[in-house]
Amino acid sequence: MKGLTPKQREILQFIQHFIEQHHYSPSYREIMHHFAFTSPGSVYKHIRTLKRKGVLTTETQAHRSILPIIPPQITQNTAELKLPLIGHFSAGYPLELFVRTQTLAVPPSLVHAPENTYILQVQGDALKEESIQDGDFLLIEARQDIQAGEIILGLINQQDSVLKRYYPEGQYIRLESLHPLQPALTIRHEHILLQGILVGLLRLY
Repeated sequence: MKGLTPKQREILQFIQHFIEQHHYSPSYREIMHHFAFTSPGSVYKHIRTLKRKGVLTTETQAHRSILPIIPPQITQNTAELKLPLIGHFSAGYPLELFVRTQTLAVPPSLVHAPENTYILQVQGDALKEESIQDGDFLLIEARQDIQAGEIILGLINQQDSVLKRYYPEGQYIRLESLHPLQPALTIRHEHILLQGILVGLLRLY
């Protein structure tokens, strides 16, 4: 992990392992307690530095939103896992699946269920305000036992692909944008096909 201090490497590895074990990001307070920092402000400074160095992304004003961004140099000299790269994701459009599936090597620490995980490459800038860029790779775990607050990949009315935070509310589902200033969307269960959850993001430089 070139360019990171030993403490920064420890924090990044803790976040990766926490997500692997719990399937959601650690809170600032959990990081604070693990490393015996005196205040959440210390965590904030480390997270801000890791974001600036391009190995983390977070959603503004969102709880448990830390996601590791793993550039190629971090995977060197470690075991790699090859996952299927099946197509392109463009917000607001159906998934564009490749005629022939490709593969992409990823760090095993990002993947809890390799047999159920696939990759989509982002096309377009629709999610740039949410720190997801054109060309990024989304690691999607296909499963049905989705928990409130997880980020889902869904298809609304068989045509509009979305990447939003999921909150079931009786007969309806509330979908919150990853950007805090965009309004939430409420739809009936039958109007969306849930295709999996976002478990990681890979960015190549």
